[in-house]
Amino acid sequence: MAVLLVRKRAGVVGETQRACHLVPVPDDETPLALTAYCGELIRQGEAELLAQPSGMPCVDCLFRVPHH
Repeated sequence: MAVLLVRKRAGVVGETQRACHLVPVPDDETPLALTAYCGELIRQGEAELLAQPSGMPCVDCLFRVPHH
């Protein structure tokens, strides 16, 4: 199962809120928003796509990501 590693960009939220979220790969090429497994909504222009985990992981995403 493909997932994206995403966090909100610096300046959009404070540094303590820039957790690394797990997001299912969207069907739409340019979605208006991404919804992480924890329910966090990340709007277009707010996202920083990560090539590898960086910073604090979102614990709720880790618990809710489907295991296959």
